[in-house]
Amino acid sequence: MNKKFFSAALLLSAAVCVTSCKDDSEDDLNVGPSDVAGVFINEVCSSGTDWVELYNASDEDVALAGFRLQDSKGTEEEYVFPADAVIAAHGYLVLEKDDDFEFGISGDGDEIKLLDAAYKPVDDVVVPALEDGQTYARATDGGAQWTVMAAGTKGQGNTSTPDEQPEPGESAVNLVINEVMSAPLDGDFDFIEIYNPGLTEVDMSGFVLQDEKGESEQYVMPEGTTIAPGAVVLFTQVKEGNPDGSFGFGLGSKGDKVTFLDNKGDLIDEVELPAMEDGTSYARTADGATTWAVTTAPTPGESNGAAPAPSLRGVVVINEVYTFSGQESIDDLDYIELYNTSGEAVDLGGLLMWEGGGPEEAWTIPAGKTIPAHGYLLIECDKEGLHNDPVNYPSWGLSKNDEIIVLADAQQNVIDEVATPNLSENQSYGRKTDGAAEWVIFAELTPGKTNDGAAEKQEVVNTSGVYINEVFTNDQDEQTADWDDTKDFIELYNATDEDIDLGGFSLYDDKHEEEDKYTFPAGTVIPARSFLTLDVYKKNTEGPAFGLGKGGDAVFLYNAEGVLVDELETGDFEDNEIYSTGRKTDGGAEVVVFTEVSKNASNNGKAEK
Repeated sequence: MNKKFFSAALLLSAAVCVTSCKDDSEDDLNVGPSDVAGVFINEVCSSGTDWVELYNASDEDVALAGFRLQDSKGTEEEYVFPADAVIAAHGYLVLEKDDDFEFGISGDGDEIKLLDAAYKPVDDVVVPALEDGQTYARATDGGAQWTVMAAGTKGQGNTSTPDEQPEPGESAVNLVINEVMSAPLDGDFDFIEIYNPGLTEVDMSGFVLQDEKGESEQYVMPEGTTIAPGAVVLFTQVKEGNPDGSFGFGLGSKGDKVTFLDNKGDLIDEVELPAMEDGTSYARTADGATTWAVTTAPTPGESNGAAPAPSLRGVVVINEVYTFSGQESIDDLDYIELYNTSGEAVDLGGLLMWEGGGPEEAWTIPAGKTIPAHGYLLIECDKEGLHNDPVNYPSWGLSKNDEIIVLADAQQNVIDEVATPNLSENQSYGRKTDGAAEWVIFAELTPGKTNDGAAEKQEVVNTSGVYINEVFTNDQDEQTADWDDTKDFIELYNATDEDIDLGGFSLYDDKHEEEDKYTFPAGTVIPARSFLTLDVYKKNTEGPAFGLGKGGDAVFLYNAEGVLVDELETGDFEDNEIYSTGRKTDGGAEVVVFTEVSKNASNNGKAEK
């Protein structure tokens, strides 16, 4: 089957849209954002055939007449949508280079903007450099997170099976068989309905319809047969009472096959028909949808309707996540906080939640569990079974490093998802304000409470010129090198041309516990363009005593006024890996893993992992 059709997939309403859109209005026009809500740039291909996919997350069709699509050149080569352009509710619209817009999307990176008829910004995205076959897409339709996909899902949900290049004998024409009648009531006729999900008219001259007998009884569409964008065209069986019908073959009510070919004989679409009762038809559940069903209310020549959309996308959101518990006490468990953006209580019973293990490890929210209007529901992750209640507590934990958390309905349609960054102890990752699009790292946990006003992780402000330059966390049982690798170390580097007194500066590990803080004594000087290295081990009386974890840690450097001047996250190493984490060049921005450790010496030119 042609995998390039548009599907009005069963996705969730985005009444409250959670997006990564930014206001990229035309400065010279000085206009604010558009009033249009719920229409997103959803996926972009700049490698090979350039195309842009739009998605309508709202419950209403949206007219796009006069809208503009631009690349980084702006108005120079913009595409203006025609007067009849419409994107269906919970539907997709794909625009292709040459067929629609004239500009090319640079494979080295470009910006794509969608503007309304008044040039007010609707959505935009900065597309990174892509390799052949890749696309840049929202991780879920209309969602905030973007990702590079190895293969696209053109005209389909971004969580569907990626597109494949047309195989030999497969057509690139974007039309679908939409509904078929093979068991008509007396006086009615077999029919085959074709749907055009595109934005342009398609000439079907010479296109072919066949049943399972193939070429022996096929119907060839006459010259001048066209199908308008967003329209359906009906073909009926020629028989007594219907002499002006289209195809001459009959479709078997006990099962048959309909094949749709282009004028080169390449496959556009095909469908296997089940056995059907008189008066029923076999139809896509919505025009162009991926799912089919037998219906007792055929709609020949008319729309099959919009797919029913679950109602919780943008209504219930993941609001805050804590991943750094020790799982040793009921009072210290990882948690996921949900927030209800609506003014009514919502029943969450039957919804699914999973983490990086995927949907096969999904936990089902128990029946009767509700979340109040503008309220919270806290879900504690009980990997160790401390509550001994797997019905009310997921029996998995959350990873401290780069976790993915998904909330979905019972059919695994995604309602919300978030990818967390590496977090330290007493930090959580949450929406800056409840339900908002922007996510931040909090230095204050607020489980079951508002995020508004919570203390955020301090930003690095390095005015001192001193950097955490190299960290060794993989202390060995016995010495194996010229330097003493039985102890962890933290190496600092002074990137300035002046000696710096570190008196009053302090170091923390990721636990950020005050009792483990190491404060540099007065008179501790790090010379210009030089290093200062501290051994790190428990019960150290002359340096940091907090200990560093082989499985990943973090080091924080504060100045005497308590300002965070630098931080460095370390790698996750095995016992036999004598590696360190450090700046690729002394004091530089790029952090790498070194296979060549250089305590109290330059990183420049060292071997990397």
